[in-house]
Amino acid sequence: MKRLHALVTLLLLSAIAAFADPLPMNQLPMYGGRAKTEEMKNADVDFIASIETQGLSRAEGAKQMLRQGWTAWGRRDMATAMARFNQAWLLDPDNGNVYHGFALVLALRDGPSSEVEDMFRLAVSKSTVDAAVFVDYGHFLMTQKRLDASQVQLKKALQISPAARNASSNLAFTYYLKNDFINACAWARKAESNRDRLEPGFLEEMCARAAEPAKGKPASGSRPPA
Repeated sequence: MKRLHALVTLLLLSAIAAFADPLPMNQLPMYGGRAKTEEMKNADVDFIASIETQGLSRAEGAKQMLRQGWTAWGRRDMATAMARFNQAWLLDPDNGNVYHGFALVLALRDGPSSEVEDMFRLAVSKSTVDAAVFVDYGHFLMTQKRLDASQVQLKKALQISPAARNASSNLAFTYYLKNDFINACAWARKAESNRDRLEPGFLEEMCARAAEPAKGKPASGSRPPA
């Protein structure tokens, strides 16, 4: 009986330790805000020096790391993506696109929505930020059913770039969710013109409903743009 009790205790301690074991620092946004060892600090200095040796400024080096991060993201290699986004942050913490990367990796890892939004908020607070950040932030808010807030971010994307990819298609879907088929139709037309992603038949259905508002109810099964 004592052996069984000891075994259960050992298993519980192992489970607690496994649960408490955090991700490596380079897998956490901004290295998790943790204190670095001297060895890590020296590695950071060497990394920054290697960028400058290439004749790049820190801002240019950050853009290079971001490109590598997005390449890894495209392969769904989240470990490499997060490591590169962290290196970009180390080089240029004022680049809002870095926090965009953090937000999307956290979202894909099913991180808490509050943490994902914190990263989006940091991203859009920076002066250097692409329209795509506002599109993805708007899409995220739409998945949280915060439609008015979603529309604000999507329209900001279009202010930065009238051709912002998928801003119009996401706006069309937010209006669909509001049962506003006239605006859903109008934005879906803009999305089609911009070659945004649209569910097949979405444009036709929204415009048909806009022409016959008495039909009213949204169709089941429609999905937002990816």
